[in-house]
Amino acid sequence: MSGEAWKILIVDGSAAARAELRGLLAQGSARRYEIIEAETGSAGVALCAAGAAPDCLLLADELPDMDALGVLSGVRGERETLPFPVVVLGDGAGPARDTARALLRAGAMELGGKACMNALALTRAVENAVDRFALLSTTERAHRGRERERLVEAQFEAVIDAMADGVVVFDMAGNVVLLNEAEARINGFASAADMRRDIAYFATVYELSPEDGQPLPVEAWPVSRVLRGETVTDWQLRTRRLDTGQEWRINFSGAPVRDPNGDQVLGVVITRDITSQKRVEAALRESEARFRALADNMSQLAWIGDEKGWLFWYNQRWFDYTGTTLEEMQGWGWRQVHHPEHVDRVASKFERHIETGEAWEDTFPLRAKDGTYRWFLSRALPIRDDAGKIVRWFGTNTDITAQRNAEEALREADRRKDAFLAMLAHELRNPLAPARTAIHILRKVGSPEPMAVRARDIIDRQVTHMARLIDDLLDVSRISRGKLQLRKERCDLAQIVRQTLDDYRANLESEGLAWTVSEPREPLWVDGDPTRLVQMVGNLLNNAIRFTEPGGRVSVRVEEDRIHEAAVVTIEDTGIGMEPALLSRLFDPFSQAEQGIGRSKGGLGLGLALTKGLVELHGGAVAAQSEGLARGSTFTLKLPLAPGAARPAEPRVQSTSADGLRVLVIEDNEDAAETLAELLSLAGHEVKVAFEGRTGIDAARAARPDVVISDIGLPGGTDGYAVARALRGAPSLAPAFLIALSGYAQEEDQRRSLEAGFDAHLAKPPDLKKLEALLASVRRRD
Repeated sequence: MSGEAWKILIVDGSAAARAELRGLLAQGSARRYEIIEAETGSAGVALCAAGAAPDCLLLADELPDMDALGVLSGVRGERETLPFPVVVLGDGAGPARDTARALLRAGAMELGGKACMNALALTRAVENAVDRFALLSTTERAHRGRERERLVEAQFEAVIDAMADGVVVFDMAGNVVLLNEAEARINGFASAADMRRDIAYFATVYELSPEDGQPLPVEAWPVSRVLRGETVTDWQLRTRRLDTGQEWRINFSGAPVRDPNGDQVLGVVITRDITSQKRVEAALRESEARFRALADNMSQLAWIGDEKGWLFWYNQRWFDYTGTTLEEMQGWGWRQVHHPEHVDRVASKFERHIETGEAWEDTFPLRAKDGTYRWFLSRALPIRDDAGKIVRWFGTNTDITAQRNAEEALREADRRKDAFLAMLAHELRNPLAPARTAIHILRKVGSPEPMAVRARDIIDRQVTHMARLIDDLLDVSRISRGKLQLRKERCDLAQIVRQTLDDYRANLESEGLAWTVSEPREPLWVDGDPTRLVQMVGNLLNNAIRFTEPGGRVSVRVEEDRIHEAAVVTIEDTGIGMEPALLSRLFDPFSQAEQGIGRSKGGLGLGLALTKGLVELHGGAVAAQSEGLARGSTFTLKLPLAPGAARPAEPRVQSTSADGLRVLVIEDNEDAAETLAELLSLAGHEVKVAFEGRTGIDAARAARPDVVISDIGLPGGTDGYAVARALRGAPSLAPAFLIALSGYAQEEDQRRSLEAGFDAHLAKPPDLKKLEALLASVRRRD
């Protein structure tokens, strides 16, 4: 209510009535009034809502837009009661009885009629309304205050009962006046009622001690300190019940409660059971200790980064090796110990894997604390949470320097081995070349005596065997290095087996062996290298011949495996057989059965290994079976059938005579040069010989040969490659057909020959049939 002047709101639709009420108020009391007027009920409600609430409302029961009940409802709004006293005035003696009851229930303090209203009656009605409203408000506020206190108390009790932490309130005498069920449960009581005791009782039941294990006196307990006015925060103590022996780890906090005058009236203690938490922390510390012991003693360098690749932990091995600190290495500091030539590549790849979440692996050098670099194989795996989100990266660096050095040493040894084999083959082929050529000369001009023929045949077979051993040795080396390439074409495997068997017919007869062959009527087409197919079948036949005693039998079967769409060659013998132990390593290089000191069967143990390598290059397989010693052996060669229709048979080109060619032989081995020249002369060719590259070029310029057969390794500073380039550079000599003859016969050697200008490359000792075919092709070309 305002201080000196009362604010009176008059709401009446009649201007005359409003004027009369103003006059009566002025006459009836010495009190000053501040009069506010409204013509309609809605205007009066709006004034109240806008902050013009009066000390008293004078309200006509009927208004142009609504009645008095409507105005009271609008003024009250969401409140339970009206915010100020109201006097309702009717036009006559007052509102009707029913209306009057409704108005009083709605909150009107006084009712009257304008017809009988004078100054004294009006001012008394206003003052009575104001006094009654004030009394009613005081009573209601007191009642509501008590209700509110009870509500707050109930809410407080509900809150502390719902808390997981224990709450206990002590009065200043140390008695428990309030506690929740959690407090009783934490301290091992069945209910809160059982624990409503005092400090003296608790001193007989509990023992509290800090980490050092020395029990605290009662006056040092958290509750005692709180009742002395102290505040306790997160004090962790061991708590043991003396009657049951049960132990907990309890976290204590507490504070005094004071009245408005500042005097302490209560003490509140809050407890939290951290026994499980302490166990977990202890287990975590133990686990971390084990992890660090493992990580620091493992042979690898190890590190951990966050989900974005920021490294924040390294094991001791890392610091021992690099001589750095965590401050230097955290984040992306590890870049400083990487080799400058590798660090950008490594960092870029690591960032990509961090973005994709894929496991990372890389190999690079890391700088040691002495400034040297060692190579490491590094891996990192993402660590994910239960939702699959990456939360950490764990990585290791494994020192592989010794392994890399060993691998490099092996590669270097392999290179030296290949170089040695190539040189060995060259040196072995050189003496074989004139021997083979001499045999062919003797066949043409030698004695027909049976003894001489047998001697020539023996020499021929041994030279062929030696050449075969050299070829096998080099082929196995090329296969192991992945350097052997196939020249595939559509082939009839049955025809290749027939031809190979014809080549070995003399060997079978000379060893006193019977043989049978079974083959399909139709061609059996495969895509393969014809030379290598003959080599595989020949190796298996040669193996059967070597290990079958005279009087034995060799069976060859060629058939189609329609289920597996394969062509199958089976070679079965009645020979010495094999033990199970040999079968497991039969196709390994240099693997042989025990033969005793005589080594009557000979060989290097390369044929089967070479066969296995060749058939696998063709997409096929080879297998061996034997029932044991003296029970024979069976070898099965399986190749995939060629897809689609077979290639039409090509007409054979009949060989023609190559008589009359001018041939220049350039060879530093005089025996090889002379014997080859004699053989070519016997075939009707005009032959010249030179023993050096330079003299060979001069001889070519003088004789202008049709064919030049030149060794590659020539003395005098001009090798075979230089000879070929010189001849190709001379217009008059360019048309000559150049044949390279060399003890080096690997594919790389053949490629170099062709690049230098040679038309063909023959390995020593030369296959004279191939040489005759090359010379015949020159004649046809002319």
